[in-house]
Amino acid sequence: MTMKARALDDPPGGVLLWLIVGLELVTFAIVFALVAGVRRAQPDEFAAGQGALSPALGLTLTLLLITSGALAAQGVHRLRQTRLDDTRRWLLAAAGVGAAFLVVKAVDCSAHLGAGHRLGSSDFWDAYLLATGFHFVHVVVGVALLLFVSLRRAVFDDVETAYAGAALFWHLCDVVWFFLFPLFFVRA
Repeated sequence: MTMKARALDDPPGGVLLWLIVGLELVTFAIVFALVAGVRRAQPDEFAAGQGALSPALGLTLTLLLITSGALAAQGVHRLRQTRLDDTRRWLLAAAGVGAAFLVVKAVDCSAHLGAGHRLGSSDFWDAYLLATGFHFVHVVVGVALLLFVSLRRAVFDDVETAYAGAALFWHLCDVVWFFLFPLFFVRA
């Protein structure tokens, strides 16, 4: 397997995936703007909601995604060195840490729901549950993509599009969390 030079209209991951990631970033930018608007319009309610969040838990979630993103990046680096077995191991490790993020986030969400923080209970909880829930769904998809490319034994027609594309989607999850974390967990 050799890596070929790619034209600008054929980026790693494919044009379609880059369009999807771009659209998702625009969608999340709208979500961020709406959350920032709620935070600005209702500072007392937002502060009260933040008081129920654990900054340590938010930091733990952030560190899990940073670690997983670094593992995925190493996988792509190994791919560029044409070390496919190493690529698979790094992306599988990234998926494992991503799965740990999902478990921690699910426990967090369950605790908040158990405490009565549900959709409709306040604008803060609506924003928190919808924004982080939307991100959660993306992380599920990202973990599934990483697992799919890591565990598939058949060779892809375009190896770089498969592996770099999965990592690209995974980095979308990282970038989005880097905005969600300060919006919700950092008190003004």
